[in-house]
Amino acid sequence: MKRSIKALGVCLLAGTAAVTVTGCGKVNKDYDVYFFNQKSEIADSLNDLADEYEAQTGKKVKVFTVGTTEGSETMRSELKSKKYPTVFSSNAIAFEEWKSAGYAEGVDEISNPELKALYESVPDALKLQFEGEGNYGIPYNIEGYGLIADRQMLEDILGPTDLDAFIADYKEADYEEFQQMVTALNDYINDGRSESFTLNGSSYKTQSDKTNLTENLNGVFSIAGAEKWTYGNHFGNYPISTVYQNVYDVRESDPDKADLMKSSIVKSLEELDFLSNYAAGPDGATKRGAQFINSTVTGYDQAVQTFAEGKAVFIKNGNWIYSNIADIAPEVAERLVMLPMKLNFSDDDIHVDGLTVDQMNRSVPEFVSQYYIINKKATEQEKKDAEDFLLWLNTSETGQDYIVNKFAFVPFNADEDTVLENPLSNDLITYKRDNCILANPFDAAPSSWGLESYGKYIMEDLFTNPDPWSEDKLNDIADECISYWKSGMDEW
Repeated sequence: MKRSIKALGVCLLAGTAAVTVTGCGKVNKDYDVYFFNQKSEIADSLNDLADEYEAQTGKKVKVFTVGTTEGSETMRSELKSKKYPTVFSSNAIAFEEWKSAGYAEGVDEISNPELKALYESVPDALKLQFEGEGNYGIPYNIEGYGLIADRQMLEDILGPTDLDAFIADYKEADYEEFQQMVTALNDYINDGRSESFTLNGSSYKTQSDKTNLTENLNGVFSIAGAEKWTYGNHFGNYPISTVYQNVYDVRESDPDKADLMKSSIVKSLEELDFLSNYAAGPDGATKRGAQFINSTVTGYDQAVQTFAEGKAVFIKNGNWIYSNIADIAPEVAERLVMLPMKLNFSDDDIHVDGLTVDQMNRSVPEFVSQYYIINKKATEQEKKDAEDFLLWLNTSETGQDYIVNKFAFVPFNADEDTVLENPLSNDLITYKRDNCILANPFDAAPSSWGLESYGKYIMEDLFTNPDPWSEDKLNDIADECISYWKSGMDEW
């Protein structure tokens, strides 16, 4: 894998050299910063931002936006042109190409001390690294996922209680306590029974009477069983995280390291066996079988609607779900809270230095979809202008207003004074501030592993089976998932 990346870097370097040799004359540029953006949803706002920046600083920013599907090929061409981008965007995986070809300026090469400090403030789990070292970019934003609930729903189920204390106890609870809570909630939903359970040593009790809100409940969890990515990708990240620290750890590791995932893959499947017994549908409980993977019942939109309409207590999803829920039930969207997914691992399943089950159980995965990167091959003046622009974007009042309100992003450098419209995004800020975040090494998984291996087996073999999943079957699936992973790594 390293050899192929380096070879590609040589090709790109050669292409750039050719441009330099043949273009000895001065290239006239009617801009100070050329920003190549790969997030098309913020294209219009970025153009407005460029106008604001020029008005405030007198420096002109050229913005070019392309969709991520065709972005790499276009950017390859642009970087080799005479009018190259001085700032460009990339995700963590595609970045390997740009760094190998010498296009990425690292934190040690940043001349502006304020921007250098900003680079250094990026949490380790969110840094843009190369071969596990350095930091070469500023995150566009942070995204994350966990178990989402409606605060009012929880209050109605629990009755008079300090919900903030409940949330704090939930974050510290272990997997066995989580299971007790789920069965108590299920009894309340089905029979209206008042049941006690314990979280972090504190006792809680469901109410004996239902409210106008809770009487609509059909199950504990809304699960998009018809969408392999909702569990194949995000739920698959949890067993991956027991072995791989981040995306760079995945890309640089020996394929045989994947063997260490077996016990955590098996346990993650055991947990899905448990969770899927308490699934809500639009018209009642959803049982495992053909209905469980029917897109008209458990498709993504249907699962979101089931939750938004108050028919499930929880849905596992990310902060991006806010707008979908707001379209269905604006009052529910304003009351959302993100909780950690509880995991049935033991410390023996974990092979990442410094990581424990307790830490995993109080944390949520957070990740960066794109980074701002300064072109190392730009002139010194161009790099200075690029540094000034990135500092202004990420620290000025105007820049922060665009990031938060126009882009609707969660700024990586948000602090306790940052309050966003999306309550789930505010929760991500809290988890980051409390250092309770997991990385998203799934992003570096071999192509289609989540959909065509882990997720496929869950959908086709497990969710369609109403009976308990046998230990032999789970071990076979784990072996198949690991084999698929290792063969995928061999193709890099």
